[in-house]
Amino acid sequence: MKKSIVAVLGLSLLASSASAQGPVGQNQPPDQWVMNCNTERGRDCTVSAMIDGGPNNLLGTFLIVSYSAAYTTLTVVADGIGQRASMQVDQWPFVSTTICSGGECSFEQGRSNDLVQAMLRGSQVTVQLSTTDDGMVGPLTNTLNGFAAQYQRAVQAQQGR
Repeated sequence: MKKSIVAVLGLSLLASSASAQGPVGQNQPPDQWVMNCNTERGRDCTVSAMIDGGPNNLLGTFLIVSYSAAYTTLTVVADGIGQRASMQVDQWPFVSTTICSGGECSFEQGRSNDLVQAMLRGSQVTVQLSTTDDGMVGPLTNTLNGFAAQYQRAVQAQQGR
């Protein structure tokens, strides 16, 4: 039941991000970065991507990577109870976090900032999440094409410009 809720939450996050982008964003393919602003818990503009396993992904496994401009944190959302998330930009070492609650794992602000700076310059990101039931989601890889532009849009929108 919890897994279904997390999956629906993740899909609705991506769907609301895509619909906020207008006609172009409504047909947003997987693995693309989108920007969305909402006021659910105060104004927050985010940049996110749903990353799946591609054409060889028979199990429908996916992760959502989201950056919050209001809280300046990166979060990895998965279908499962996360206990550790790791991200790697290009060939740099993996950066991990164990700050997890439910299906979400967040990086503390300093690490989030370092990862975002690397993502702004990088070409691909690899993400994985280990779950409390000794499962693993990933590693899944996604392009960073479009991340910088969506990040700039989110930061400007967050600042009210």
